Amino acid sequence: MAQSAISQHVAALKGVASQPTAAAVRPAVKPGYRLVPALVGRSTDPGTVAHVPCPDWCTVDHLAEKAVFLEDINHEGERAVMSLSPSRGDRVPVEVYLSQWPASNGEDGRPFLAVDVDYEVSNYSRPAALALADQLVAFAENVRRLAETLPADKPVRGEDV
Repeated sequence: MAQSAISQHVAALKGVASQPTAAAVRPAVKPGYRLVPALVGRSTDPGTVAHVPCPDWCTVDHLAEKAVFLEDINHEGERAVMSLSPSRGDRVPVEVYLSQWPASNGEDGRPFLAVDVDYEVSNYSRPAALALADQLVAFAENVRRLAETLPADKPVRGEDV
């Protein structure tokens, strides 16, 4: 009798298409992103590898930089670095790079331009970043104009003039 009840269910399922196995399923990743492994877990455990969408411009090794939670994973691009060295000898690092915190509410999870001046980071959307670039170009032109008004350096002894 039990055999008969099972046979009825098996017969009913014959018309249903079989599902692909987990190995055959590849999650869709939007253009400009790739699926990369990321290590997630507390510092006291070995962690779990999860695959996350990662923008093509991201240079972070998500396996080397373990996140506690998936929501802690962030993306950072290549950094452009300049160091201002005032006469006191202190160095003021200035860095710009693309950044994204997908799980953040702050930038709606979208990429932004991060500007790090002396370890204080400000975030710029596309329009604000383009405006900043225009301001930097104007500033650089003023620096050049002022520098060109300076007297020429005296030759160092022993140098050919």
